[in-house]
Amino acid sequence: MSVCIVDIGGTNIRYSFYSKSKKLRIKKGIIPSKKSFLNILSDTFNESDKPIKDLVISAAGPKYKNTIEMTNQNFKIDSQKIKEKFKLKNCFLLNDLEAAGYSLKNISSKNNLILKKGNQINKNKVLVCPGTGLGLCLTINDKLVVPSEIGNSKFFTFQILQEYRNIDPSLFNKIEDFISGPGLSRLHRSLYKKDLLPAELINKASRKDPKALKTLDLFFEIFAKFLAEISLVYMPGNGIFISGSLMRNLEKIINKKKFKKNFIEHVEKSHKKVLESIEISLIKQEHLSVYGCKEFFNLTQKGLN
Repeated sequence: MSVCIVDIGGTNIRYSFYSKSKKLRIKKGIIPSKKSFLNILSDTFNESDKPIKDLVISAAGPKYKNTIEMTNQNFKIDSQKIKEKFKLKNCFLLNDLEAAGYSLKNISSKNNLILKKGNQINKNKVLVCPGTGLGLCLTINDKLVVPSEIGNSKFFTFQILQEYRNIDPSLFNKIEDFISGPGLSRLHRSLYKKDLLPAELINKASRKDPKALKTLDLFFEIFAKFLAEISLVYMPGNGIFISGSLMRNLEKIINKKKFKKNFIEHVEKSHKKVLESIEISLIKQEHLSVYGCKEFFNLTQKGLN
């Protein structure tokens, strides 16, 4: 018997067939435009050389009871219906950032870029992923993962618009409108009235284009202050971890000294000591949700033994 892990996003599906005797091998494909999610699962199962009895799914979108209605695909995923349809022993459904949160336990420090050093003061970790949107989860003691939908909230948006008067408020309604790939493009449009894709901005910044660099400076400044705000909410005394291809592509552009300064100096003097203790790392490893699904499944099996 084999465990199937499926991580489905807006464009791609990543999947793996996992057994304790084999190393996790991740396959990637483009989501067929005219197939239902059940048909996609059926095709995926057919690639396994062993019967599938356990399934772990990671999907982008808020989870309510047994379902996730995806934010970037026209899929409503119901784990109970999938379990019955394929006669599975278990079908677990996780939010994508929730799944990624379970991977933090096994992330090697050699896969991280330290943006700001710190020291452990509790067992809370926060994972933040600016991508198509803004994802965040809290992990406690490497066992409990609490997902959020903070990207779709208005958290901290009013303060940003009050502080940065050169930003066009009509372009920004929620926090991920600032801190995400599309947010990066919005900031540039707000400053220079010109539309550029995130990849174009990063390419221009790497060639020292002054307008692109100014946009990225503003993006990093807002991001650092956002991390300061969520630090006071979640108290991540075991570190803040940043992931995703957007941030990996910005690795060589970020000014660590300036980022640290904006992070610490955003709060009142009485809270600076707390922020000084918090380490911030950029995770270079990909496919965190897939590895997290594996870790989650292992935790569920330990609970049964």
